Amino acid sequence: MKQASVFLMSAIFLAACGAEAVDETESVRVSQLPRPEQPSSSGFADPNGGIAIVSGTEAASIDIRLPARIDEIDPKLAALIRQRAEDGKEAFLAAAQNDRADAENEGYAFRSHSLTVSWEEVGPREGTLRSFLGSYAAYAGGAHPNFQFSMLNWDEGLGEEIGFGDLFEDDEAARAVMADALQAALIIAKRERLNDPDLSDEQLMDSWLRAAFDNNDVIFENFTIARGVDSEAPAGLVYHFEPYTVGAYAEGPYEIAVPATAFVDELAPRYGGLFDVDVEMARSATAP
Repeated sequence: MKQASVFLMSAIFLAACGAEAVDETESVRVSQLPRPEQPSSSGFADPNGGIAIVSGTEAASIDIRLPARIDEIDPKLAALIRQRAEDGKEAFLAAAQNDRADAENEGYAFRSHSLTVSWEEVGPREGTLRSFLGSYAAYAGGAHPNFQFSMLNWDEGLGEEIGFGDLFEDDEAARAVMADALQAALIIAKRERLNDPDLSDEQLMDSWLRAAFDNNDVIFENFTIARGVDSEAPAGLVYHFEPYTVGAYAEGPYEIAVPATAFVDELAPRYGGLFDVDVEMARSATAP
């Protein structure tokens, strides 16, 4: 049974709650509007020459980039990507307009808001499975931008989105296998990023990881399907963790690759023969 897509834009657009829609917007160049300085290692997708849609108001700028092959893929899939790229846009603009009006009325400086959305094709480009990663960076005048990922995995044969429960035969068994693989890799990655080799596994589990995984099935949906090096066959899964999911904001996002050898025995019959356990996983452009 297909699982519902995990697409949680509420954290980015929380400021827009209750705001009325903006009556008019005009297309402008993002370069003409004030933009916050983004960290160079944000970990977000390189658009790789994708299709850009730029719009905004005096209060905010929005830059949306779509996959370069958006017009060549299944029209139903393309429409879904476009819809997700546009979700929350009007609410974000409305919130920015309201914040600007509040600043003028109350006499404090207003910082122009910005939203950058990038959808990238990261999985196989042939065969049954496709995979796309959406990266969102929103600045609303605070100390730092908010970051978020959205994943879309697609079965070409079925013509529909698939989730963790579709990919694996036994959800519970697959989650146990994946949790072990992800936690082991995250411990290594966090110890390296925090530059503290003395941190024990138990300390790292207690600080963020145990709470992130315990009774949280949603976290297992945060994957894209990786193709093999010099191959279009699926070779593994890549998990994308935005800030505050498995670590503090200052740690940035984490990208963890899990090769097919770790989970191939758990795959549902439809997908068991598709993954190539003999090829190396291609690295996406999004890893910090």
